[in-house]
Amino acid sequence: MQVSRGLQALAASGLVALCGCSVARTHYIQLNPGTSYRPRAENSPVVLTVGDLDEPYEELGMIYVSGLARAGYADLNERIRMKAREQGADGVIFMRYGAEHALSFFVIVVSIPWDVVTAEGLAVRSKPR
Repeated sequence: MQVSRGLQALAASGLVALCGCSVARTHYIQLNPGTSYRPRAENSPVVLTVGDLDEPYEELGMIYVSGLARAGYADLNERIRMKAREQGADGVIFMRYGAEHALSFFVIVVSIPWDVVTAEGLAVRSKPR
């Protein structure tokens, strides 16, 4: 019985480790294939807004990030900004945030929740006036 519980604990920790890695994702879908820009500097500002911009811009692509809830939305915002800079964007508009319950794994009596937070938006590049 003792060996069985030890194997259960080992299997559970392996599953938790695998699932924990799979929830922290970043995806980028380019809208205009063949159009790309140089990445922006690491410290360049990237505007995040749930609305639209009042100035002309070019739509570059959709960015989606997810992560564990305990890391918070600030982490998601920073990851969105990093991905936007990589694509040459200076803004992400129409931002949407969400949360979901990804996994609840029961080992004997203990429940380990894995709540996931998500953020997505449209990466844009301002057009010169």
